[in-house]
Amino acid sequence: MALGHTRRTRAHPVDLENLAYAAQELREALIPLHDITPDRRDTAATELRDRARQAQERFFAAVTGLPRRERRLARHWENAAVLRYRHGLEVFARAEDLGANMLAQLATHRRPSVPALTELGDACTHARTLDQHQRPELFGAVPRSATRRLRTAPGDSAGANHDRATERSCIVDQAELRWRIRRDLTSLLVENVIAGNGISREAERHLVPWLKLACETLDSPMSIDGLEDVAAQWRERRRPYMLAAANRADVIIVDPIPRQRATLWWRLVHGDEPPPPR
Repeated sequence: MALGHTRRTRAHPVDLENLAYAAQELREALIPLHDITPDRRDTAATELRDRARQAQERFFAAVTGLPRRERRLARHWENAAVLRYRHGLEVFARAEDLGANMLAQLATHRRPSVPALTELGDACTHARTLDQHQRPELFGAVPRSATRRLRTAPGDSAGANHDRATERSCIVDQAELRWRIRRDLTSLLVENVIAGNGISREAERHLVPWLKLACETLDSPMSIDGLEDVAAQWRERRRPYMLAAANRADVIIVDPIPRQRATLWWRLVHGDEPPPPR
């Protein structure tokens, strides 16, 4: 349902309060639908569906005539809320919670900021891509354009060819683990500078701070147990973002591997990549 068009740039405080209350009412009506299957047709299920439909109509009525910023917030949140509660897609939980908090602030006449709306849109984009990735039987293969920037290095196709050519092992020591984590970090930072999208911006908000901390931690010698803990966290934290190269974090930690000396040519071509084993 269309949310209406308007040239207004400011909203009356009463209109903002009405939208906040309508959003809260709709959320309370949608939550019980989480446990109702589509084939359920009893009286209680019908009443809950009717309540949600009526709340949705009041929500759309409250949105009509509001400025573009509030309509954009309402559109993103309503879509995430319906997918989370009516269809049981918890992958939209972060986007729905974020939008609900922003709508609740309207009751105190605090309008959503442009950066906050951008983050909400990015969260919705990320959730949609994750949903497609998790349900390939419904959506088919995830379009390459959706994950082309979720790589572990700039120019991932070349990086993948390099990995295949050198037969990069899943057995790694601390130097190799640090290089692989730094490779993720460099990739995300470079991609967001060049042409970031919603998913890569979400990764920069939630994954990059941990990657930076992990690289600093790995600068100092660590035990095997400590390295395994870092690797496990890395594997878990990168999974929602590095969809196109998820298996690169499947590593086995070992003691320091004797390596060839890093020549000047090697450093010029490969940077801080660890040289091959002896």
